[in-house]
Amino acid sequence: MPETGPPQGLQRYQIMEPLGAGAQGRTFRAIDRETGAAVAVKVLHLRSLGGDWKPFDLFERECQALESLSHPGIPRYIDRFTSETSGDFFLVMELVEGTPLSQRLGRPGDPAELLRWLTAALDILEYLHGRQPPVIHRDLKPSNLMLRPDGRLCLIDFGGVRLALRPDGGSTMIGTFGYMAPEQLHGEATPATDIYALGATIAALAAGVPADQLPRKGLQIDLERSLAPGRLRDVLSAMLEPDPTRRLAGAAAVRAALGASVRPPPQPSRRAAPASSSEALEPAPAPDYPALRSLPKFLRVFVWLWAWMATGLFFLIEFVFVPTVFALQASGRRYKKKAHRLKRLRAREADALSSVQRIRRRLQAIATNTDPRDRPALPEGDRRT
Repeated sequence: MPETGPPQGLQRYQIMEPLGAGAQGRTFRAIDRETGAAVAVKVLHLRSLGGDWKPFDLFERECQALESLSHPGIPRYIDRFTSETSGDFFLVMELVEGTPLSQRLGRPGDPAELLRWLTAALDILEYLHGRQPPVIHRDLKPSNLMLRPDGRLCLIDFGGVRLALRPDGGSTMIGTFGYMAPEQLHGEATPATDIYALGATIAALAAGVPADQLPRKGLQIDLERSLAPGRLRDVLSAMLEPDPTRRLAGAAAVRAALGASVRPPPQPSRRAAPASSSEALEPAPAPDYPALRSLPKFLRVFVWLWAWMATGLFFLIEFVFVPTVFALQASGRRYKKKAHRLKRLRAREADALSSVQRIRRRLQAIATNTDPRDRPALPEGDRRT
C-alpha cells in the first residue's frame, strides 16, 4: 500500500464524528485541512484483526476499486495512508451527503419513485459491470444507496467488492441476508448477483419492509403477495430468479424488460443516449487506445487488418447470428402462448446483443487507433502545446 506517512495523513485530515461501522472498519466524517472540505475517512484498526487478514484484504480491494473508478454515482477516491505508530490503515473518499434509502422503509414506496431509483442504480451497475474485469459490489441494499439532496443516487460501501470474476467460486461469503443472491452462499458472484440484490432492494422499498421480511415461496421471494400486478413486479420477478442462469443477467437486460420509456436521463458528464434502438443497448462510448498509435508501422498494419476482419465477424454475429438464433427459439413450442417466457427470452437477447456490441466497439477502436494512414502519436516529451 502506498504510504504517505502518519504525520502528513493524520495532520491533513481532522477526524470528526463517526458515520458507521462494519467488518472492514469504521467510517468517520473528517475535515481536509488543506481544502476545508468535508470528507469520509474509513479506518481499519490492525489490532482488531486478531490474526484474520481477510478484512485487510477486503480493505485493500476497496481502496483499489475506488481508485480506479470514476462515476457520479460512486464516491470519489481521494487518498490513503498508514499510521506506522498504531498500524491503522486509512482510506479517504468523497463524503456523500444525503439519506440512505433504508430510511424509506416502513411504508410502501411510490411506483414512479421506485422506477427512478431502479434506473439510476442500473446506470451505476452498468458502469461497474462494464469494467475490465467487471467490478461486482456484492452488498447492494437500501442502506448502501444514498439519495443526495439534489435527487441523484449514489452507491456506497465497496468493502465487499470483487475486482474480477472467478468462475470456480470459492471466495469468502459477502452480502446481507434478504438481499443476497443464493449463489453467494457458495462464494460465487457475477454481475447477475448484483442484479438480484438490486431487485430485492426495490422489492423491499416497494413493500416497505426489509427484504428478509418479504414473503417467500421456497427460494423465491413471493412478489404476488407483496406487490401489485404490473410491469415493475414482472421485471423484479425476473431479477429475483434464484437460478442465476435464468435471471436477467445485466443492466441492459433489465432495461430491455422495463422498456426504453423508463431509461434515466443522461448525466451531464456522460454522452447523451443514442437515438437508434441498437445503439441504446451500449453502456458506454467506444474506448480509446492511443498507445497503439505509437506501434511500428508494420505492426500497426497487421493489427489494423486483424481488427477490421474481427469487426466484420462481430457485425455478422450482431445483425445475423444472434437475431436468427433467438428468432428460432421464439418460434419454438416452448415460447408460443407463453408471454413470460418470451419476455425473458427477449431480455436475454438484449443482453447478448449488448455483450457483442461492446466487443465490436473495442475492435473498432483498435482498428481506428492502428490505422496505418494516420501519423503515430508523439511521445509525451515531444508534444507541443
